[in-house]
Amino acid sequence: MKDDAPKAHELKELLIELSPLIEEYTSQTCPACGDVCCKQKRSLPEPEDVRFASALGMPLPDRDPLRPPDGPCQFMGPRGCVTERWLRPWRCTWYFCDPLLRALDEGPRKKARAVSALVQRIVDIRAGWP
Repeated sequence: MKDDAPKAHELKELLIELSPLIEEYTSQTCPACGDVCCKQKRSLPEPEDVRFASALGMPLPDRDPLRPPDGPCQFMGPRGCVTERWLRPWRCTWYFCDPLLRALDEGPRKKARAVSALVQRIVDIRAGWP
């Protein structure tokens, strides 16, 4: 796991860079949504998320096992997720619902390409973890 630290720090920096780009879209798309994607069942970390947090020496936020899986995510606040993007499970960042994809498609191409490039870099690094 000690060898994971450089990759984990690189991932964290990429996620910090990606966050404001995504939030430009989610801040416009998500508040008007009638079917919120952020469900409790989707907030569960995958093994790579655990490995990432562990390599950074960060504990993952405690999950409430009593919350209904199809209910809203426990980390959903009035203005979106209360957990910093770099510490969220990866699926919370890469999942783009249809309205969000439309916003990316209809928005400035340069911004959409920047989001896509950062997501791909993160995917590539995560794929390099056995």
